[in-house]
Amino acid sequence: MISQTDLKYFLELAKTLHLTRSAERLAVTQPTLSHSLKRLETEIGCELFVRSKKGLKLTSAGENLRNSADDLISRWEAIKTSAINEVQVEQGLIKLGCHAAVAQYVLKEFLPDFLKQYSKIQVQLVHGLSRHMTEQVISSVLDVAFAVNPVDHPDLIIKEICQDEVGLWRSKNCKNEDVLFVDTNLVQSQNILGKLQKKGHRFSRVIESGSLEVISNMVANGVGYGIVPSRVLKQYEISKLEQIKDAPVFHDKICLVYKSDFRKLKRGEAFIRSVKTQFEKL
Repeated sequence: MISQTDLKYFLELAKTLHLTRSAERLAVTQPTLSHSLKRLETEIGCELFVRSKKGLKLTSAGENLRNSADDLISRWEAIKTSAINEVQVEQGLIKLGCHAAVAQYVLKEFLPDFLKQYSKIQVQLVHGLSRHMTEQVISSVLDVAFAVNPVDHPDLIIKEICQDEVGLWRSKNCKNEDVLFVDTNLVQSQNILGKLQKKGHRFSRVIESGSLEVISNMVANGVGYGIVPSRVLKQYEISKLEQIKDAPVFHDKICLVYKSDFRKLKRGEAFIRSVKTQFEKL
């Protein structure tokens, strides 16, 4: 395989057209230079020089390579610099996954200071169910995610940052005692619904919504009851809300989820450090 060193040796030979002189200028032995040229010609599949007693002369293929070699080396240097910056400089794009409801209370805790401190880092937000966000981290579609109750996986590093509690809530001026808003896609909601039914708590009208934000808004405005995480609902005026005390609850762990490769990048290291620092203060 052609190396950058082989190309540099070739360019020196193309300049001097003399093996001994090139070896001296490059501070290498003549056999080293000859082997390098042989590798290059073998890889390309044709001769680059015509040898004679007077020295070397470029072939047509050699002329073409000489015209392109400087550009090849420059592009290779740019690629190396980019690769080095990935692990040595706090810059680049972070693809961050998070359920939209979780994003409302997690991101505001650390993202303002993080973006201010690391102005060369870009953040792309992707929203969806926590289990889907976790799957996308495993498949390297996402760099990192905030996930609720993630399942252990050999490729994942999982760090708990805070906890939450899903329960049955209502506004103190609730207008519809028979109405329940719920996201039945969530394991937490399914668990609580089953326990409510066993306890005899039944609602004659169940309104399904895939948005915890909408459910919280309905609860906060007295439209009906709702099964919702307390951290999501606390975005509203909590003094006007009440959690039903005898209703079942589901305890959540909110975790930072990433693979070891992300931690090796400077931007990944900075992101993880910022999250941990901020949530340790809470």
